[in-house]
Amino acid sequence: MECSDFMQLLRSFKPHSLGNAVARRKSSNTLIFLLPSQACSDEFCQEYPHNFIPAPGYWIECSRQQITTDLSNERSVRDGIDPDEIEDNQFSLSEEREFETNDVPKKKTAIEEQWEKYQCFELTSVEQETYEKYFYASEHWNYFTNDEDLGPVILSIKQETLNGRDQFRILVRAISYTVHGLIPASCVFADRVVIDDDDDDDDDDGDACTVLGNMSRTRIFLVSRYNREEVVRSLGKEVNINPPLTLGQLPDTPEELLKLDQAFIKSEVKVGVIYVREEQCTEEEILDNNENSPLFEEFLQILGDKVRLKGFDKYKGGLDTVHNLTGIYSVYTNWRGIEIMFHVSTLLPYEKHDTQKLQRKRHIGNDIVCVVFLEADKTRFNPACIKSHFLHTFILVRVSPAAQTKSPQKEVTKYEVSVVTRDEVGAYKPYLWEQSVFEKGPMFREWILTKIVNGERASYSAPKFARMQERTRSQMMEDIVTNLINHAETGQIPKPYRRGSWRPIGHMRPFSPLLDSVRDKFEDYDQLAKDFTKVFLNNTENVSLNANLFDVSFLVPGQQKQKVRFIGVRAILAVRSRVFQEMLYGIQAGFGSPQVPVAELLARPAPTLLSPQKPKSSNFLQVPDMESPRPKSVPSSPMVKRAISRLGTITAGWGRSIRKHGSNTLQSEDRKRWASSQDCSNKDAKDKDKAAEYLAVPRLSVYADAQKVDRAKLAQTEFDVIEFDPETFRILLDYLHTGSCPLTCSNIPGLICAAEHYDLPELLQACFHHAKQYLRIEIVCVMLCALENYYWRYTSANDLIDMILAFVKTRAYQLFQNPDFLTLSESMVQTIMSSRPEVAEIKKFEAMLKWANHRIKTKPTKLDPKLEFKCIMERLCNDINLYRIPPQELVRIVLPSKAIDNELILKTLMVQAKSGIYRNVDSYLEAYQENIQNQESFDY
Repeated sequence: MECSDFMQLLRSFKPHSLGNAVARRKSSNTLIFLLPSQACSDEFCQEYPHNFIPAPGYWIECSRQQITTDLSNERSVRDGIDPDEIEDNQFSLSEEREFETNDVPKKKTAIEEQWEKYQCFELTSVEQETYEKYFYASEHWNYFTNDEDLGPVILSIKQETLNGRDQFRILVRAISYTVHGLIPASCVFADRVVIDDDDDDDDDDGDACTVLGNMSRTRIFLVSRYNREEVVRSLGKEVNINPPLTLGQLPDTPEELLKLDQAFIKSEVKVGVIYVREEQCTEEEILDNNENSPLFEEFLQILGDKVRLKGFDKYKGGLDTVHNLTGIYSVYTNWRGIEIMFHVSTLLPYEKHDTQKLQRKRHIGNDIVCVVFLEADKTRFNPACIKSHFLHTFILVRVSPAAQTKSPQKEVTKYEVSVVTRDEVGAYKPYLWEQSVFEKGPMFREWILTKIVNGERASYSAPKFARMQERTRSQMMEDIVTNLINHAETGQIPKPYRRGSWRPIGHMRPFSPLLDSVRDKFEDYDQLAKDFTKVFLNNTENVSLNANLFDVSFLVPGQQKQKVRFIGVRAILAVRSRVFQEMLYGIQAGFGSPQVPVAELLARPAPTLLSPQKPKSSNFLQVPDMESPRPKSVPSSPMVKRAISRLGTITAGWGRSIRKHGSNTLQSEDRKRWASSQDCSNKDAKDKDKAAEYLAVPRLSVYADAQKVDRAKLAQTEFDVIEFDPETFRILLDYLHTGSCPLTCSNIPGLICAAEHYDLPELLQACFHHAKQYLRIEIVCVMLCALENYYWRYTSANDLIDMILAFVKTRAYQLFQNPDFLTLSESMVQTIMSSRPEVAEIKKFEAMLKWANHRIKTKPTKLDPKLEFKCIMERLCNDINLYRIPPQELVRIVLPSKAIDNELILKTLMVQAKSGIYRNVDSYLEAYQENIQNQESFDY
């Protein structure tokens, strides 16, 4: 890039950054995108639309149009090839098979030449690789500022010598824009700058300085030697940054900048692959394909290796590798250090009665690039047929079944490639105009994998994905610049977070009895989590070996009302759950008291008169106040870390209290003070009652005010739990003690209600997430039976039932065939039937009839079986629409069952006859009369 071009980029850096930020906040529908020169048009290309059905919002890459570039012109001149001749040498798939001869040697394409020379094709470089390639691990300087318009800005500068000339390599980053380039040292600046805006060249003093360049109307002069600070100051003025750039001197800044880039460099890619046959145009038809043809199997072998998912320990691309819930096999490859998992439509789960094929679409629809294998001669593919917000690029690979049949078996399969892309995605290499028809072989594999990865990378610039990346990039850049600003002002080195990321200096750290030097050395939290998990599990071994660790026990009624005993640690349970805090210590959060565990209150710094809070600044990067967040995820180890941190905070004052006064008294100054500028406490009363300064408290007290502790509760060591079954309560205790627990669809109904009962939002969210991800029809009835005991008490149980009903709605027929369906209660059967499942009414009736007969046989009552059967069916049939049952089914199935009143069936048949919806209803009325004469009426 020329110096003047790069300087122009620097001048436009700020408006470009602001423009990107504004554009990414808008919808893609309101933006206008320029079509690249590789786009095809019916005005210039006879092969348009290249096996596609044109769709609004997409552009088709041309495989016939010769794009005028320096490279193509140079090659044409060098080889003496006329552009028309190049175009004529590109055949369609069928033409090439029919007219190819061995007499005339075929001219090599640019792709073939590149393959012979390099044995690979060029991957699109991403801007995130620039810093590692040119700056990291070499001498350079990082400058920073917090611009009033752009927010955090970081400039990296490096001095190089290229072709005997001194150069400055510049990398400027903002949240939404990055620019990189080289500037000759003579074009930037030296010890001092002389700026002359006069248009008259006669006033220049040629003896004092030398004119080096003209930037707009401002001329810059070089004097003696270079100075880096002056260069950066000059660049800052070109970019129009305010306040000016400052040199960052934190030693770990290069590593943090590298982490910033690596967060957006993906070495794992998931790609959709769909199989399209002749005359298949709709999404339902395409995703309904369940068998692979030999040609498609051959193509999948080119893409990668067929792997068994169960036990697969590499990149899984969102597929289940434990229970085979997303299929048994998939296609995977590790190519040039990039792991690619292909979501092959025919290998994903297939459900015959699911017309929308959601199990397949939820994977393919969430991919960015989709490979379409079109095995057809006359069918075109419509990119809009698969509705998805994520799919941005379709790479179509077509083979001709007719040509394959005519050609001899020994001939190599040939593939014709076409590409269609959304308007917001630009063109990407390798281009189709260089070559679009390939033979099966290593070159085609390398080419198509390069095209797939480059298509994925090009799609990241689309507004939808750019917005997602911008949020993460903004937070990381703010953290880096905040650390640099605090270090420049205080000289302090920021301490790392417990999870490895940096904590800004302005953040308060909760007090801990461990010194920083000791705490920072203690970093193996994973091992700590394992130790906690092993020691605090409720099993026979721990009860006998670690009995001294547990100070409370719980009695839970089990089968035949036999009580099962579980053990626990009072302090840990109270810290983790507000409900256990009330149960074990008797503290109740009254009016005006925060509904959070006491340990969380203790962890917050108390404002005092000696350290008043400063008013908040309107600066772009305001260091946030310390606040204990409620996490939204349920990882195992971090939970234990938070529990340990809280316990450390709780026990912060124990040491000095014991040293001063022993273990049985609590000095008044050891209690938590909530200092305030409006302290209305009664000082005289305090002076009169001196004895209140010494409070006898048990050693297990963890509370700020010991007077709030219920002594009776504290002395009680055994508690009855009647809300949950023993297995659910055991898992709950293991979760509270260790921070993790096994989740299965069978234990989730009880556990999700326990999470609501004991106020555990992390566990609640984890249960819903697991149920949503692993719900299957075989376990639905077991879950509904378990929810019978909870849904009338807990909101989460009702929410889980709603989730199950939504899952069952399109799978009702499979549910009715499940033997466990007969074990459901009548209320659950009514709930399912009233949710309007997508199944024929006659199937609903048959399921009701089958369930009612099973109920009469397995649970006899004192009532007459016929009368009880009639009552059950009358209640259930309120959710049946008889008019939607065909007349032949009414006569053949419903009438002989004696489940519905004969007069109601006759009325339904007459209404159907009048409506004209069904044919030959009169014949069914006659059949009804014959059947009614041969059976005793159901009426009593």
